[in-house]
Amino acid sequence: MRRAALIVIALLLLAAAADARVRWSTPGSYRLRVTGLTPFPLDAHQTETGQHLLGEHRLRIQPTIEAGPLFVHLEIDVLTGQIFGDTNPIGAAFVERRHGDPTVWYDGWTTVEPRQAWIDLQLPWFGVEFGQMGADWGMGLLDDDGQDDPDDRWVQRLGDKRNGDLVDRVLLSVRPLRPFTHGALGDAVLSLGGDHVWQDDLASALDGDTAWRIVGALSWPGDALSGGLYGVHRIQTDEDGDETARTALDAHLRLNLPLFLIGAEVKVEGEIVGVLGETDAVRPATSPTGVDLLGLGWALRAEMAWRCPQVAAGVEVGYASGDADPDDDEWRAFTFDPDFRVGLVLFPDVLRLVSLRSAERAADPNRVGIAPAGADWLPTDGAVRNAIYLSPGVTWRPGAWTLTGMAVLAWGSEPFVDPFETFESGGQPRNHRGEPAARFYGVEAAFGAGWRFSLADIATGELGVQGGALFPGAALDEALDDGPVAKAVGRIRLAW
Repeated sequence: MRRAALIVIALLLLAAAADARVRWSTPGSYRLRVTGLTPFPLDAHQTETGQHLLGEHRLRIQPTIEAGPLFVHLEIDVLTGQIFGDTNPIGAAFVERRHGDPTVWYDGWTTVEPRQAWIDLQLPWFGVEFGQMGADWGMGLLDDDGQDDPDDRWVQRLGDKRNGDLVDRVLLSVRPLRPFTHGALGDAVLSLGGDHVWQDDLASALDGDTAWRIVGALSWPGDALSGGLYGVHRIQTDEDGDETARTALDAHLRLNLPLFLIGAEVKVEGEIVGVLGETDAVRPATSPTGVDLLGLGWALRAEMAWRCPQVAAGVEVGYASGDADPDDDEWRAFTFDPDFRVGLVLFPDVLRLVSLRSAERAADPNRVGIAPAGADWLPTDGAVRNAIYLSPGVTWRPGAWTLTGMAVLAWGSEPFVDPFETFESGGQPRNHRGEPAARFYGVEAAFGAGWRFSLADIATGELGVQGGALFPGAALDEALDDGPVAKAVGRIRLAW
């Protein structure tokens, strides 16, 4: 019904702009991923997921109608999800619906997901956005729309964006100084709007969660210098009745500096997010009515790209706060958006699967007597949480090839603690394998190789492989002798 109303509104607006030239485009893409992952223990009993080989695909189309200053955007995933391979029953009850059923390997042949239908009207000093769309800001620490990054001249980010944050939004934007100046000050944009969350890493309307947001931003969309301030106040009621109110403040800044004498360009980009609020979704024994939220996360990236040879090198550092005392009345952990990718193995797979197993055990009333509130908040969904990391990388693009090497060194901002094992030990901090909690996650080394091609000027494509190995540190491996966790991904992508 909502999408039908949007289409009617779009047709009315198009009729009003009948004197403008109308253009229609239907870009799309298809990607296939075949992933292999070596087994590793998820708890002290050497439990493994059993999911070591799987294939996933996604066919996405993105029609757009343009009529002068009016744009109508649509997006639909015609097929998406797993199509063969092993399934993962571990922690399946805590996997979000938008990730598909982890116990069914063929859902990717039948899953169809309408994702976006929205209208964008942009005038020189005023703009309106209305409909279901992706929420995105800055580098993506807080909001990320899940769109694929362009294969540009900077260091390639390994891995894939999976889902993106989708909201039903009404957003008004003005350039308050545009009527008075044609200089750089006239480009400043002030935005204010409201969202109903369709799906993100905190809520899903399909699962019965209800979340509303008030959003505001002051941004500067410059070429050499861009950035801004972004604020989000969120009120959420989960399907089980738990309530959360939180406010996030997000600052982003990017600087591009050309170095003409050496044929290069430097980019420095940073984002910092602070979150505060309260929730009764987490209720430790010492605070049965809920906890206060207080989290902090930031990332800083510096890169240099040379035009000849086409080489880019850079380094990224980041921080996500952790919670050293899960039994007090504050939840201090901050979680990056899952589509903000760091590495290929540690965060996307190892800590994601360990946290799913941790939630499964913490919520088992047969083990703890009564399932505690807050187990739903334990899975990381592959995102960065409770971490300090350093990630250098380099990418070389000779001809049709893209070759990337990178590394991740990561520590916990607080000792890595498993709630169930800590409970079993009488409150002494323990990791998921029952060993004393530590901070060093380990060292990850990863690479990527891809070859780009074209199909008779109809489509472009890429064949490639990405792989990596994690050498666990004391936070994950009690004796540092279990060996590395390895991952390999075969990749095919077509775009038209």
